Amino acid sequence: MNNRKATFKVIILLLLCASLNSCLSVDRKIKLYKDGSGEETMTISFMKEFYTMMSSMASIMDSARKESFLDSLYSDDIFMNKTKSGYDSIPGIKVSDIYSKRNPDSSNSFIIKYSFDSISSLGTSLDKAINEDNDSKISPAIVTLTKEGDEFVFNYVYEQPASEEMPENDSLAAQMKTGMSEMFGNGFINFEIEFPYEIVSSNATSTDNRSLKWNFPMSEVFLQSKMKLEARMKE
Repeated sequence: MNNRKATFKVIILLLLCASLNSCLSVDRKIKLYKDGSGEETMTISFMKEFYTMMSSMASIMDSARKESFLDSLYSDDIFMNKTKSGYDSIPGIKVSDIYSKRNPDSSNSFIIKYSFDSISSLGTSLDKAINEDNDSKISPAIVTLTKEGDEFVFNYVYEQPASEEMPENDSLAAQMKTGMSEMFGNGFINFEIEFPYEIVSSNATSTDNRSLKWNFPMSEVFLQSKMKLEARMKE
């Protein structure tokens, strides 16, 4: 019951933020090699309203967590150190650079550059990587590159199942999803992937030779709790 009361408070805050254009955007640029290794530059941008909203949400936390949360919220160094530490704990990933920058629209961007030795590493949730208590309930995406006959098949499948506390048919869960989708209205999750083979077909938003782009509105991701990227290639 306490969890549901806390969730209800979160919903109220989300609805208050519904007039915002966007609080968060993610831009992922990935280069894949034939052996399944590769490199990525991920840019996570937080609008200034995001910090106001998160400060308000901190009011529902206990005092011990609230202080630590606010310290990390307003410190780029703490965020970057936590992020790097999280990525360093993921087998097969090596961070080469991480930094932040202020944008002309007053948003704040964090840029993370890293290499990976297995394509499955791309599915690891950023939320789980930086989670303080390492007990994230966010499911990672499943990412594969397999050979079928003379073609190579790429799949990136993210699907977040309903939790026991918040089943799919729960009205509170529906309100939560709606509030989140409205809050992140114009936010996006963009993928740009350069593949090592010639593209045969895909469900990408756009194609440029061996590079594919997918654009997912953040609102749709929250409402549907799923994303799917797929492509077929040949040598």
